[in-house]
Amino acid sequence: MHGFHKRTLDDRIKIVANACNLDADDIKTLTTPNPKNYDTYVENVIGTFTLPMGVSTNFKINSRNYLIPMVTEEPSVIAAASAGAKAVQQKEGIMATSYDSHLTGQIQIIKPRHDADVKIKDRIDEIKTAINTFLSKRMKIKDVTYETLDLVPAMSKLEIVVDTGDAMGANAINTVCEGIAPLIEEITGGRVLLRILSNAMPRIAHAKASFDVKEDVGNDIVLAYKFAEADQKRAVTHNKGIMNGIDAVANATGQDTRAIEAAAHMYACKNGRYSSLSEWKMHNGRLYGELRMPLSIGVVGGMTKHHKTATVALKMLGYPDAEKLAEIMVSVGLCQNFSALRALSTDGIQKGHMKLHARRQQS
Repeated sequence: MHGFHKRTLDDRIKIVANACNLDADDIKTLTTPNPKNYDTYVENVIGTFTLPMGVSTNFKINSRNYLIPMVTEEPSVIAAASAGAKAVQQKEGIMATSYDSHLTGQIQIIKPRHDADVKIKDRIDEIKTAINTFLSKRMKIKDVTYETLDLVPAMSKLEIVVDTGDAMGANAINTVCEGIAPLIEEITGGRVLLRILSNAMPRIAHAKASFDVKEDVGNDIVLAYKFAEADQKRAVTHNKGIMNGIDAVANATGQDTRAIEAAAHMYACKNGRYSSLSEWKMHNGRLYGELRMPLSIGVVGGMTKHHKTATVALKMLGYPDAEKLAEIMVSVGLCQNFSALRALSTDGIQKGHMKLHARRQQS
């Protein structure tokens, strides 16, 4: 892929098509959006708002090479991800893992009876049976909990934790919460109000890598990270840079970027205050970076099933399951963060960024 960015648009399409086994229909999907295809997606459709899809190169994740589709309107995002991936030192590339594909549903109960917790415990098997009637065979109940909240009027919550597998699971969890609400009212003697999923702490993904930089630059990158770790205003922009990469892959593969963003920023507060999602350190003269964050994603159902371009993007990635897609996304976020910190620690962010902006002005 050396010099890929200098190729013509037609050449880039041919290269990617050959590398990812795309056929003529796939290429047509990528290059000719049809507004009629989206008339059933949202209300009152009158057209489409098209964003460019590019590919990030140089990625090796868990010893496998990838061309990664990214959809974004911001210049330099794809270039930065590619440059970050090129700087990874390990032979096997970025090491990434993903675990706990769990989603939580919450049922809010107003003025429950004083012994509602006991009643819930006594009938927990009945509640789980009711939950299962609304779940597909691919999804499994992990936990059901009940908690009294210190609020006026008296209030409590029932939480249902479900392993959603390769699905994001939002619609399934909402269906469960609404479906069992009458049973919960009968058991607790209270009035059920809200019945909806929580986007907090779904699947957790983790990526780590060593990057090739001069030692003095690596030391400055660590200092830049420490600024984000300590200062909330800096952390917001630091994490926004990470999400530039995460959201671009999410857009390409038909994910819910709002859910991903909400969970990520909650996770950034896991120690009681908003801070950096990533961690950077120098060890024996080498720079090491890690990114750990929740990723509420799926590869079955929703947009991944109905949006043709998202389907092509998943094909480019080798039809990953949700676990592998999370590993790809967190790896992109780590490389994006590295490139941003390296630029900020050396020439500044504007030199490359504005050069790419200038291309847009000249077009």
